[in-house]
Amino acid sequence: MSQSQITRKEVEKLVEKPVPQYVRDVVEHPPFRVTPNTTLETLAAYLRKFPVDVVPVFRSVFSEEVAGVVYPHTALLLKSKKSDDKVGEFVNPPIFVKESWKIENVLEILTSEAKWGAVVVDEEGKYVGVVTLRGLLSALLLREPKAKSVAAVYTPAEEKKSRAGFVKAIEKVSRIFKKLTGGEVDGYVVLNREGGVAGILTVWDLVKSRRWYKGAGAPRAIFGTRVTRGESKSSGVARVWRLMFRGAAVATPDTPIEEVARFMATTGLYIAPVVNREGKAIGVVTAWDVIHAYLYGPKEGREDVEVKRVAEVQVAKPHVEEAIRLRPSKHVTGLRARDVMLTDVPVVNLRDPLSRIRKVFLRTGASILAVVDDEGKVTGFITRRDFLTYIAEKSLGYWKRQRGKMLILKEQVMPGERAKLLVEEGTAGDVMKTEYPTAPPDATVEEIAYKMLAAGTDYVVIVDEKGTSVGVVTKNELLKAFKERGRDVKVGELMAPAEVATADLFHSLHSVIRKINAYELDGVVVKEGAEVKGVMTVDDLTLRPVEESLRGEKLVFFTKTGVRRAVRTGLSRLRYSKIGIITAIDVMRPVDHAVSADANAKEVIDKLFEQGVLPVYNEKGELVGVLNKMDVVKELARVYVTYAMPEKVKEAEKAEARAR
Repeated sequence: MSQSQITRKEVEKLVEKPVPQYVRDVVEHPPFRVTPNTTLETLAAYLRKFPVDVVPVFRSVFSEEVAGVVYPHTALLLKSKKSDDKVGEFVNPPIFVKESWKIENVLEILTSEAKWGAVVVDEEGKYVGVVTLRGLLSALLLREPKAKSVAAVYTPAEEKKSRAGFVKAIEKVSRIFKKLTGGEVDGYVVLNREGGVAGILTVWDLVKSRRWYKGAGAPRAIFGTRVTRGESKSSGVARVWRLMFRGAAVATPDTPIEEVARFMATTGLYIAPVVNREGKAIGVVTAWDVIHAYLYGPKEGREDVEVKRVAEVQVAKPHVEEAIRLRPSKHVTGLRARDVMLTDVPVVNLRDPLSRIRKVFLRTGASILAVVDDEGKVTGFITRRDFLTYIAEKSLGYWKRQRGKMLILKEQVMPGERAKLLVEEGTAGDVMKTEYPTAPPDATVEEIAYKMLAAGTDYVVIVDEKGTSVGVVTKNELLKAFKERGRDVKVGELMAPAEVATADLFHSLHSVIRKINAYELDGVVVKEGAEVKGVMTVDDLTLRPVEESLRGEKLVFFTKTGVRRAVRTGLSRLRYSKIGIITAIDVMRPVDHAVSADANAKEVIDKLFEQGVLPVYNEKGELVGVLNKMDVVKELARVYVTYAMPEKVKEAEKAEARAR
């Protein structure tokens, strides 16, 4: 080997991200300065804007001498907006660590003291910065945990000595307030009436809400509860459900511990409820449990369980001729574009955000939207597939459930905020396609089907002699034409093979979307072994709220909404999120319709419209294929190829003969 060559280990050492080993590798610098004379109101305002786990208190604005520290809990000691209480009255003795110390040593100290951070000094004792629990968890992510699963370390609900508590949603906040402000617990798991997880409550929920105290010092209304200008309204005792973080992310015993660590490092929330298969809360995993998993392994008497790993599926887009399986088909519907095209297409503006686009899809039920500029001129089109693909490729957060809030660019985010983006929310101008297939009004539906398939789109724009758009033909219009005038053909002749249009339970959402686009599917059937578990469609995914992590490569949140029994209140509705990468099992829905391979394709079109895709079974009850809308489009495209491109059919027949 020549001297210019380097070994594989040396290459890996050059390209791999170094694993933080020392405190200096994870030191942070709070973007604001606090002194003993800083008011608690000012501290709370700082924390709302710049959430940090520990705040050093300096002797003065010009001094580097640390007099103590305060934690986010300290801000909750504020009793009134008019209070002039100073930070100096509540300062805590600091934990000092040296920048040369190993991360493991600091984690052991913080764990024993149950503190969220420490002050970092150099060898001479001079202030350098702070080290936080959030930063340390980020460092642990680059290591291999000694315990792999949540089951090995989580804290059971019945355990008395716990850094997390359980509380009913209807309880008064005052009953748990002291433990939160005193730092005895890192948060509470909020339970609904059925014992399911309704949310979580942490210090940050109170800091953000500003509702832990009443407006003391303000004049009360003179008569009754009516309030006139200049008077404050009497307020009752706050209930937990009013302040809690809804849609809490939950883990299961087989959740990988590194996914929980990633969730905590990303969100700044240091508790995650643990639920069983029925969705009942059985415990909680805290940041201290995660640290135990990385440093020491399973807790005493515990064992690891097999964790569910995400699988990626490799796909490659086939050629058009292969996709439509060139068999001659001579049945002509006799319908033309003018007979089936849509002339009333919903419109969005070029600058409308993703959330607005989704609302238009929901409100109108349309499968395609026209994008116009400020002068009303059509500049492009957006289909549900375009919308979903854009989100998957850009790794954007989707939309938040909180009313009245849009996705925005933030450099600093409050722990637990639902959307953390590296880029601004996309607009219609970013999502739309400006190049698309066109056809004249007298084009046959068979020609339109071929153009649609060849271009890899879900629509063809109909233009007049001047090139002006006069309508749009989508897959849905072609399916309606096939149902009315198509030939009688068995589903088995049109369906996509099962191996092409299926996904396993633990295939990642991103890879399934890639497969859907590569094979121009409308969805896939989700299976476990030979058993069908559900379906996953483009239309369904487009309208579901999916929320992703700050880092983009991993999904943190996926909102699920379901009802176990008759809903009496909002808390009876199961609203929770998943920690970890989103997989097919998380987004699939039950199968309502399945068909036989011998069924007449024209007779199952309505079921196809309703479900998006249809599992196809043979006489033995085995899954042999999946019927998509695009499979029907391919049938119409074969007719066009048979008449307009006969040489393609001959080439395909020769290839099949050689194969035999």
